[in-house]
Amino acid sequence: MMLLDGVASVSRAPRQVRLSAALVVVWLAFGSAFVALRVGVASVPPFVFSGTRFVLVGTLLLAWSGWRTRGRLDLRRRDLAIAAATGSGMILAGQGAASWSSQYLSPGIVAVLSSTMPIWAALVAWLAFGIRLAALGTVGLVAGFGGVVFLAWPGGGASIGFLAALVTLGGAAGWAAGAVFGSRASLARRPVLMTGLQMLAGGILQAALGLASGETAHLSLHQVVLAAPAFAYLVVVPALLGFPLFTWLLTNVPVHVANTVAYVAPVVALGLGWLLLSEPVTPRTLAAMAVILAGVGLIVWSARQKAPAPARTVGALGDRAA
Repeated sequence: MMLLDGVASVSRAPRQVRLSAALVVVWLAFGSAFVALRVGVASVPPFVFSGTRFVLVGTLLLAWSGWRTRGRLDLRRRDLAIAAATGSGMILAGQGAASWSSQYLSPGIVAVLSSTMPIWAALVAWLAFGIRLAALGTVGLVAGFGGVVFLAWPGGGASIGFLAALVTLGGAAGWAAGAVFGSRASLARRPVLMTGLQMLAGGILQAALGLASGETAHLSLHQVVLAAPAFAYLVVVPALLGFPLFTWLLTNVPVHVANTVAYVAPVVALGLGWLLLSEPVTPRTLAAMAVILAGVGLIVWSARQKAPAPARTVGALGDRAA
């Protein structure tokens, strides 16, 4: 696992250079992942494409964790159950929704709607655990939902699919629920191991859903070959490079700095979608994106003094396209 081990070599550079470079790489890796996802599902059905990818990445992360601990993972049944349950929310519901919606929405729109995950996470934390937002975070919550309504509301020149937008938002809520509950588990102190288990469980469920729905019935070798570059990119860059770098950032910079990925990645996705795929960018999209990301930014900023555990729920946006 040279990519995972290679992250540690970043420590040999000057600190400010290391932090800045890692932050930029994470922004680009997670933002570009939405574009690669769009390319992949254009050839291979979404649940098979996404499910097999997460099975592979989850297996690699577990293998790396086992190698680092010499096979002593010390997992309990409770750990496995929590990882499977939260992985169902994050990978099956969250990433599954993003993959399916990528057939109908541009990468930038999927990324912007996915960026509402911190908004849903704040709601889940409040409803389930009574964790209230600060006043600034509440303003961000209202602004974020207002931006989503403006973006997805039919008419007024909107060109996005309303059903696909709702599915993406539902997936973001599922991801948020899984991330919030997962972040409170003791296994969350070993994020690479827990993420590997979540990806493996959610990936198996996604692949099973694809098989049950007949996605492989007419799948040809030609389609697989066309999707292979996007598949390889998603495995190597966002998952095996971006995720370890993001985890490293969480332990080396303030939480609100690491979590800038929640509102920079959609901008990257929107720009790359326009540049590489000629996806249209309308004034309505730009205005809605500005409002949504401002709301997300306020939520992230208002939580900057809190414990690191919720940070993983905010930063999980990157994992959605990993």
